[in-house]
Amino acid sequence: MRKLLVFILLATIITSCNYNSSVVFKVPNKYEFASDSSFSVTNYKIAPFDKISIRILVNNGSRLLDLSAGVSNIEISGSGAGTGSVTGSIMEELKVDSEGSVRLPLIGTVGIGGLTIDQAEKLIEDRFSKYYVDPFVVLKVTNRRVVVFRGNGGAAEVVTLENEKTTLIEALAMSGGIDSKGKSKSIRLIRKAGSEYNIYHIDLSKPEGISSGHILVEANDIIYIDQVKGITRNISSDISTIVGLIVSVLFIFDVFNKNL
Repeated sequence: MRKLLVFILLATIITSCNYNSSVVFKVPNKYEFASDSSFSVTNYKIAPFDKISIRILVNNGSRLLDLSAGVSNIEISGSGAGTGSVTGSIMEELKVDSEGSVRLPLIGTVGIGGLTIDQAEKLIEDRFSKYYVDPFVVLKVTNRRVVVFRGNGGAAEVVTLENEKTTLIEALAMSGGIDSKGKSKSIRLIRKAGSEYNIYHIDLSKPEGISSGHILVEANDIIYIDQVKGITRNISSDISTIVGLIVSVLFIFDVFNKNL
C-alpha cells in the first residue's frame, strides 16, 4: 500500500508540471541561424488579394468627378510660395484580384501584381495622365502585417504595418512588448526567402542589441520570442499545486496507517 501511494504521488507531481507543450517553432540545439550579414530588406511587391488605398491628386484645382461610389473627394489648400489649391480623391479598401489586377474608375483594370509600390504608382499616374494634367498617385497597401509570438505560449498577435519602414522594436511595441514569460535575449525573426525560410537570432537583453532592434521588418515576417523553460517559468504556481498534492497524499497515507 505504501509503495502504491508513493507511486501515485510521483505520477501526480510529474503530470502536474508544465513542460512547454505550447511552444512552437522549436529549433534543435546548436541550430545554425542565418547570418546577420545576409539580412536584407527588399521592396514590398504587391500580391494577389492585397488590400490597397489610392490617393490621387491633380494640379490646377481639377476634380476627379468621374470617380464612382466608394470614393471620397477631398480638397487640400495651402498658402505660401509655390503652394496652390490642390484637389484629389481617395479610394479605400480596393482589393487586388487573384491575377494581380485592380479595377479603377475611369481607367479600368490595371495589372499591379508583382510591382513595387513605386512602380504601381508610376503606372497608375501614366494611365490617369490621359485624362488629367500631372496626376500624382499615393498608393498604400493596408493589410501588410507581421505575426508576433510574445513569449507567452502559443498565443500570437497580428500586427498591421502602417508605415513603409517599421523596425523590429516598433513591431514588438505595437504588439504589447515582450511578455514577462518571454526571453529578450532569444528572439527569432523568421523571413521567407524564395521557397525557404531564414531564421535570424536577435538578442535585445543588452545595449549591444539596440542596432539589431532597429532592423526593418517586412510583411509576412514572423517574430518569435522564446519562453523561459516551463518548470522555471511556472515554478511559483507549480510549487503551490505540488505542495497541496503532497499534503493530500500524506493525509490519506496517515488515515490508512491508522486503520491498519
